[in-house]
Amino acid sequence: MSTTNLPGSFSMVPRGNIREVVVQRILAAVIRDEFPVGHRMVIQNLAEQFGVSATPVREALVELASIGIVENLPNRGAVMREFGVTQIREIYQLRRILEVEAIRTACGNIEPRLLSEMSDEFATIAKEPRGDSWSQKAMLLDIKLHTLIADHCGSVRLQDELRRYNTLVQAIREVVDNESQAQEIALSDHKQIIKALQSNDCDLAAQTMEKHICNTANLVEKLMQERLQNK
Repeated sequence: MSTTNLPGSFSMVPRGNIREVVVQRILAAVIRDEFPVGHRMVIQNLAEQFGVSATPVREALVELASIGIVENLPNRGAVMREFGVTQIREIYQLRRILEVEAIRTACGNIEPRLLSEMSDEFATIAKEPRGDSWSQKAMLLDIKLHTLIADHCGSVRLQDELRRYNTLVQAIREVVDNESQAQEIALSDHKQIIKALQSNDCDLAAQTMEKHICNTANLVEKLMQERLQNK
């Protein structure tokens, strides 16, 4: 994998975010099939490639191992595991379980003012012209809603798991170039989710979240299959 454009690429990244950016860069390379199965992830080599110290790379590999992207083997360190459509399907299955549990426990605990603000933001972006900037804004609003739900689920451990899987899902969606399609489909799902939360209907909120995750998963899997076929 070429390294000519990577050194110095983290110069504008706040120190506290370096690990997260390294995770995203490695994930993007994994999803693009730039690391073969069994590839040894040498910390020093990756640190030089990304223009960072060894510490954030080591931390990133620990996080990637926790979500099954790499495997830590005795005397070898972190090595790449298989990654493809099957793994994406499994990732979204787990994300669905986590998100449904989060919204069920967050239901009734989110201030009405916050939900009203979210509703207004989605209504506004739905009227804006589509384009690259719209896709990015829609993605950030998507993350904001899921973060709001996670922050009110009452479980720090569940929040941590959601964060890890959302980082992975975001990387998948960016690589398969489905931001605009996914966000267009998600708009109506998000409106239904917010309405269910506003009515304190926990069962309906869980159902709408499950539908939303399944819709996104089906689209991403389809696009990933098309990407593999066109290689």
